[in-house]
Amino acid sequence: MAGQQMPIPTVHEPAEMALPERPEARIASDRGAAAYRLITRAIARLLRWWHRTPADQPNFRSWYQFRFDRYKRARIERYGASMAGWRCPSEPELVSIVLPVYNGERFVTEAIESVLSQSYRNFELILVDDGSTDSTPRILDRYAERDPRIRVVHQDNRRLPASLSHGFRLARGEFLTWTSDDNRLEPECLERLVACLRRHPEWEMVYANLDIIGDDGEPLIDSDWYRGYQVPPGSPHIHLPTDTAELNVRANNYVGAAFLYRDRVAHLLGDYSALRFTTEDYDYWQQVNELLNLRHADFEAPIYEYRFHDQSLTAREEELNILVVREFLMVFDDFRRDFHLTPLVWMIDAEGAEKRRAAQLAKRMRQAGHSVISPDRHAPAAFPRLWFPVVYVRLAARPAGAVVERGKLPRNALTVLAVPGGEEALAREMPECWDLCLVLDSSRRPEPTLLPYQGWYAVPGIREAFSALDVRARSHHLRSIEAEIAAERPAELGFSVVICTYRRSERLIRAVRSAARQSLPPADYEILLVNNAPEAELSPLVGELREELFPGDPDRLRLVNCPLKGLSHARNAGISEARGEVVCFLDDDAVARRDWLAELARAWDADPRAGVIGGKIVVKQPDSAPAWFSDRGLGYWSHFVPDYAGLRWVESTKEFPWGANWTARRRVLLEIGGFRCHYGRRGEDFGGGEELVAALLVRRLGYRVGVMPTAEVLHDVDPRRFTRRHLKKTLHAGTLVKYRLRSDLYLPPGPAPKGVLWSLAGYCGRLLRGPRSDRFERLRGYYSLLARLRLLSTVASDSLARASRGW
Repeated sequence: MAGQQMPIPTVHEPAEMALPERPEARIASDRGAAAYRLITRAIARLLRWWHRTPADQPNFRSWYQFRFDRYKRARIERYGASMAGWRCPSEPELVSIVLPVYNGERFVTEAIESVLSQSYRNFELILVDDGSTDSTPRILDRYAERDPRIRVVHQDNRRLPASLSHGFRLARGEFLTWTSDDNRLEPECLERLVACLRRHPEWEMVYANLDIIGDDGEPLIDSDWYRGYQVPPGSPHIHLPTDTAELNVRANNYVGAAFLYRDRVAHLLGDYSALRFTTEDYDYWQQVNELLNLRHADFEAPIYEYRFHDQSLTAREEELNILVVREFLMVFDDFRRDFHLTPLVWMIDAEGAEKRRAAQLAKRMRQAGHSVISPDRHAPAAFPRLWFPVVYVRLAARPAGAVVERGKLPRNALTVLAVPGGEEALAREMPECWDLCLVLDSSRRPEPTLLPYQGWYAVPGIREAFSALDVRARSHHLRSIEAEIAAERPAELGFSVVICTYRRSERLIRAVRSAARQSLPPADYEILLVNNAPEAELSPLVGELREELFPGDPDRLRLVNCPLKGLSHARNAGISEARGEVVCFLDDDAVARRDWLAELARAWDADPRAGVIGGKIVVKQPDSAPAWFSDRGLGYWSHFVPDYAGLRWVESTKEFPWGANWTARRRVLLEIGGFRCHYGRRGEDFGGGEELVAALLVRRLGYRVGVMPTAEVLHDVDPRRFTRRHLKKTLHAGTLVKYRLRSDLYLPPGPAPKGVLWSLAGYCGRLLRGPRSDRFERLRGYYSLLARLRLLSTVASDSLARASRGW
């Protein structure tokens, strides 16, 4: 098969197909063939009557809404959404308003006066001067001297996200908002927003409509800003979308500037991201929308005046490169939604009578699909730093003397102390080793206030706190991943070879040996063996291979334990611990040629914009293949042999490299959030597509995808995998994965039921016309037809779901 590029199994489009030579599937006579033709014509006529055209016209908006709705429903089903009973150490009914300002002498007086003119009087105004060099500091100080509700913070210039975070860490109110120094609140703005949240206790945040004004403070008529939302057209009244389903999947921050959220939002999500300057608000609203309850206000009247002028951030969009920054945010948020549906790792520790509560919590964790482990049986180094949040919960009888040694926990673990309610006074100060401190008594006012976002928090019980702790843990861990991206530390090595496995085998040992005996200088690369089955003890094997391959440098072969099962989880664990600039993924049954890394190094040096580069994969055929087998089907066992000799930058997804020989820059993988864990093989689930998703996202960020045919590996597939069952499962998984790629909008939206019916009609025709002598083609055709029938059920179900929601 040299010189022939095989189709990617997960997105395979079979060519000519025929029924297999089996009694239940064979067309035995011309009468049977005529019946099939009759059925084919009937399907075609039905389709013509149904939609009059065979071409699908997908409603892109409905797909955006459907994708987020599907995520949100899965999120609520697994981890819950109710934060009822989670009480924060805030002052009831107080609204805290943060106003960050940098050199805002021109408009800041109007902004402050609009706050002081509010009909809702129970508020505090926190003015954050971000290192202004004009008269702004003097203006702010004069207002603070006149009104005790105003506080001023002067700081060095740290930009908007840090200013917001600083202000909200000082806030004392039950309700929170912020405003810009060039905008104005209508007199009833706070009153109407507070009343809305009171009417809807299950909502965490609301946003309302606004008016647009110009540099002179007068309404903007016939403006190009918000043109699609002007009601009526040409007016300054902006009516924002009421459906939040598109906020996270389309680059459109339509929340606006008139909003209010509860204290628990800030206490659960934490600070605004310092890495998202110019998109810090959009980034925050996306997190509220995907983890909590974000809603449009239940009234239509505009309550805020948003000013457009030549120095506003919106007007400087091109100068500040906001569109590019926003695209990086959209890709990272795509990762966040995948991340929010993956399990967490929980460590639960209890004292005496609290062990009963600990058992209840552990049961709730397991019901939600989380992993619960004993704190005593796992060393801190046993977990990867990134992608695997760990929550340590200590149930103690009293807070006095409660401490935890961070060094005995996994890195970046979230530490939670929970104590029972009662009359005992709560400590006014707790060690910084605790990230959260809870008192299990919702009737108790959560005082005193500890460090910002540390507690005390009052909850009915530890089980009721589950949803909130889940949100806090994920938000906490995402900050670690963002910090890793921002660090931009130089790589220690050129390459990290990652081999993911779940058992000890001779093929695994050959794979490690081939990676260790590369022609590239030894100081340029390392090997990471990722154990994706924690119950399989691989430490002895790693010790043996170190003595054999790296007696003088054992750190060149490291073992990484992945606590969650699944190939994508394992690969992310490898990315987390890799020290190389480029991460190379090699299958545990593949043997790399001696010059494999050297050829990859040549490819990576060719273009600094390279994001993903793959190589040639030659499948070792079994000595005694089944009678039905043909080498034309080697692609279903990952055969990938391009018909060109040198490095090529590819555009089509059918040309993208495959996972048995797939490499990417570590920094780029961090920027896209690694592999999507709801794609990729997991046990008997043959679904793939994770490399294709990653490559598509890498290209979306402006990087290139290439193939280097001279970087070759031999895929030594177990002969027992050359079975009809493997072919069937691969074809079925590939068909469904391709549809999922479309329904998740990594590829253009998927077909409607009519499109699948047309496809089935075409399949029937090809099956009838195809050659009857080729057993492999008949078998492949039959399994492909079965896969399309199964796909029809999925597509119909999704179409009905969208229709039922009016999409």
